[in-house]
Amino acid sequence: MTKKPAKSPSAATAPHPVSEPLDLAHHMPFLLSEVARMLSIGASRTFQRHFDLGVREWRVLAILGDQGPVSAAAMVGPAAFDKATVSRAINTLEANGHVERLPDENDGRKQLVRLTASGVKLHDRIVPIAKMRAKVLESALTAQERTLFFAIIEKLKTQVDWLESEERNNALLSEK
Repeated sequence: MTKKPAKSPSAATAPHPVSEPLDLAHHMPFLLSEVARMLSIGASRTFQRHFDLGVREWRVLAILGDQGPVSAAAMVGPAAFDKATVSRAINTLEANGHVERLPDENDGRKQLVRLTASGVKLHDRIVPIAKMRAKVLESALTAQERTLFFAIIEKLKTQVDWLESEERNNALLSEK
């Protein structure tokens, strides 16, 4: 029995070598996104199963539980979602009776969102699970590593703010 020679890759599957591979295994933005994605999927699955609640709705509940009544726009950054996603989460929570909108006494053009009694109850049922998930995650680190981790995260957030400012001003990116 004779072996057939291996087929050469077709034009559709032939590799197109890049001049400089990114090395995703050591690319910090990719790794941070990967960990965040994994955590988000796990939280979403858990909250959906136990509370019929998605991760976007949970983030809105968590922000309102932490900050009290705020505008939808004020939730965009902390929720790490765009305006439309925050708006959909608020609409879902409002339809389920967990949040309500009220006029902003300081700015009549704005509305604030706050937890209802039902929203407070739901929030308070989820917080122990969220804290347990954080504790399990943090248990992979020593106390010294946790302290260092939080300091590093603050440094990275500051650097990301600077980077975004520079990119908005096109100072970092040259013309192609």
